[in-house]
Amino acid sequence: MLHRLTPNKEQGHVSHLRPLPGRRRPLMLVASVALTALGALIAWEVYGVAGHQTPVLVMTRDVPIGQQLQAQDLRTVAMGIDPAVHSLKAADKSTVIGKRAAVDLRAGSLLAPNQVADTLTPGPNQAVVPLALKASQLPARGIQPGDRVVATAVLSSTQEGQSGRVSVDHLARVDRVGQPDADGLIVVDLVVPAADGTALARQAAMGKIAIVLQSRAG
Repeated sequence: MLHRLTPNKEQGHVSHLRPLPGRRRPLMLVASVALTALGALIAWEVYGVAGHQTPVLVMTRDVPIGQQLQAQDLRTVAMGIDPAVHSLKAADKSTVIGKRAAVDLRAGSLLAPNQVADTLTPGPNQAVVPLALKASQLPARGIQPGDRVVATAVLSSTQEGQSGRVSVDHLARVDRVGQPDADGLIVVDLVVPAADGTALARQAAMGKIAIVLQSRAG
């Protein structure tokens, strides 16, 4: 409450008002509490990462794609790693040695599971041929990596003065299947014998080709 003005008889003038006590604003209080809580949460996260380090595999030197990994190519480093980061643990070292680099590996980089493979595609005497196909050129049930298929190309043929069509079949294995692009085309990577690679690519460029799915049993 405000204090009433009272005359000061001794000094002959009115005494000054006492200052009102400041009021703490609710919004400032809430913001202060929120900032304190946020700081505590960040400190807890930092402590948790720093305090829970995991021994992982890191490259000690560059290894080009296709080359086998040796023991001297790897070293163990203890790091605080987010669970969302894919990595190979130090305990996996014995299983990694002898596998091949699926990509170019750089010294100092963290080794991930998808960067190594037992075998690479294409292998010896094989070729990978990409085919850009429409949905009508594929089985309705779709195809998936590992499927055995026949790539059938329909070609024009002229024999003894008569025109006609002839089909050429290529036995293949599906390596990868892409997503439909803006034009609805699906890129399918087929693994075929190296001797068939160039011919199949040329025939696919003509657009007269279809994929026949073979049995998935056995």
